Amino acid sequence: SKLAPWLARGCISPRFVALECLRYENERVKNKSTYWLRFELTWRDYFIFYARKYGRQLFWPSGTKGLGDRSKWLPVDSKESKHKFMQWCQGNTGIPLVDANMRELVATGFMSNRGRQNV
Repeated sequence: SKLAPWLARGCISPRFVALECLRYENERVKNKSTYWLRFELTWRDYFIFYARKYGRQLFWPSGTKGLGDRSKWLPVDSKESKHKFMQWCQGNTGIPLVDANMRELVATGFMSNRGRQNV
């Protein structure tokens, strides 16, 4: 929808977008796009509260539950870690789906919702 930056900054409310979807459905037709837009708004709000609850833990390699093999982690300040981070930022990981989304972000400043989920 490309509404993410506007929603994130409070320029438009998720409630307004959801109500406009419902209005469109009532005046015209229900479709998969309006359904998924409302669904993603719900997920967005859930994830905001989840992130507020877990904070930085959300980004731990072991996740919010603290599970996982920490022996495979790279120190954040290691040369290899910095190199891998730069490869990711530039879209040069060798993983086509990740690289395509990161290159889109570099070129346009935008990444689709699905892309954000994948990357």
